[in-house]
Amino acid sequence: MYSRLFATLIAATLVAGCTQKAPQPVVEQPTASEIPAWNDGKDLSEYTAVQTTGALVIDGVLDEADWTNATEAVMRNTLDGAPVPLKSTVKMLWDDEYLYFGYYCEDPDAWATFTNEDDPMWSEEVVEFFIDAEGTGFTYYEHEVNPLNVKVDLFINNAGKRLNARFTGFKDWDFSDALKQGVYVEGDGKNPGTDDKYWTVEIAVPFSDIWQVPSVPPSDGDMWRIGCYRIERGDPSTQDDDFYAAFSPTFNGSFHTPWQFGKVYFKK
Repeated sequence: MYSRLFATLIAATLVAGCTQKAPQPVVEQPTASEIPAWNDGKDLSEYTAVQTTGALVIDGVLDEADWTNATEAVMRNTLDGAPVPLKSTVKMLWDDEYLYFGYYCEDPDAWATFTNEDDPMWSEEVVEFFIDAEGTGFTYYEHEVNPLNVKVDLFINNAGKRLNARFTGFKDWDFSDALKQGVYVEGDGKNPGTDDKYWTVEIAVPFSDIWQVPSVPPSDGDMWRIGCYRIERGDPSTQDDDFYAAFSPTFNGSFHTPWQFGKVYFKK
């Protein structure tokens, strides 16, 4: 199955690249006129994130009116854009301080074993986002959350198309304590083989943590490149019913394909 190869490749790359501290490594960036050539993909998904009208309680329960009214983006199989067997969606909102993500994951057997920050959660069930505010495709932020509300966050250097998206992840980099997240599980969420229904994730990302950004808060009409993903694991012993879902499919076995990140527009 491609799932095992996918997890192995990611794990090997991260282990190789996570031996040093990296507040936010700096790489040479292309000019604005070069960005389309470097970082434009095919059939990119687009999303319009609107401003909130009231405060959000970051508890994983997406019950505020702003979440109810936000547009639902359906995540699809990242390999080919086909539907996935379990409902997998993401919504985005923002205010002057935060960018918000709200995930819904239908899951008859939600489970997780990792309980420590920066454990290799990509080998189990997670939701993820990648943020490339400048849209260059060479540096971006990654954040993952599992059903136990445990996180891993990384700063990524990516070589881009020329070197087939070779990347290095810095696990010693962290979002600040201003980041907030919450998970709600309708069911157990920990042990495989239990009768579950779904899990939802709510994340508030402080704009102050995104250094490479055109304006803070975003101006009306600003566009960021963002990838949102879900990894679903079926039977842990076989992985036969695993799938990888994406807001903007990568059309290959890796989420680290920045030219396929979706286009997210900010609207006041």
